[in-house]
Amino acid sequence: MNSALYHGHIQHRRLHPKQHAFRYSIGLLWLDLSEQEALFSLSRLAGKNRFAPFSFRETDYLPHLTRSGMSLFDAVCISTQELGELNISRICLLTQPRSWGLSFNPVSFFYCYDGEHQLRAILCEVRNTPWRERYHYLLRTEQTETNQFSVAKSFHVSPFLPRDIEHRMRFYQDGHRLTVYMSDFQQTQKVFDAGLSLFKIELNHQSVKNYVFQFPWMSAKTLVGIYWQALRLVLKGLRYHPHLPADGSSKIAQNTNKEHQ
Repeated sequence: MNSALYHGHIQHRRLHPKQHAFRYSIGLLWLDLSEQEALFSLSRLAGKNRFAPFSFRETDYLPHLTRSGMSLFDAVCISTQELGELNISRICLLTQPRSWGLSFNPVSFFYCYDGEHQLRAILCEVRNTPWRERYHYLLRTEQTETNQFSVAKSFHVSPFLPRDIEHRMRFYQDGHRLTVYMSDFQQTQKVFDAGLSLFKIELNHQSVKNYVFQFPWMSAKTLVGIYWQALRLVLKGLRYHPHLPADGSSKIAQNTNKEHQ
């Protein structure tokens, strides 16, 4: 199977105007969209049932397309058309699976490959809470293990970060490890960074069972963690930035690999 599980940790750091940091263990699903039926056959804990402890539903992603009957594969292909002809033949999704009927992902990553198994693009679907909005960043990749991008912030996620910042993102993946790192700059000052550091686990009956016991309420833990950290920031006296509408529905990020060579 191309599909797998990834275990590791996520960390956030606020550097200005006040320092704040946290780090959590996390487990994510790396799902080849063509292998959904194989995923469901691995364990009775996994399935399409709404309240299964480990589940996946296409309509949780790109809902403006998938809830009209379009397959998630086709929805991703349509959503990446702005990048030009990519000849996508395989798409792998890095995400938190549904947990006991609850689905929430602050960000999900669609890795898009061509017929020669080369990574051509990454689509980032970002969600916020409590506004329940979505936004998409489109990233055209190069044929290297590490890809780096920069893009102006266009979507309100945290009320404790201003809109006038630049996201700088770095993606790395080899046969065993996967990392995603983002730093936010306000002009030349770094104000925030966040990272995923993960290692690959074979997807099989036992690993699904282990996942359910190790991360029994992953989606709920994520939501509770967001509001708990927000409360801590309020108590620290951080400035509140009011919600602003998104700048369109998607934005293409600039690949900055050459700038870092």
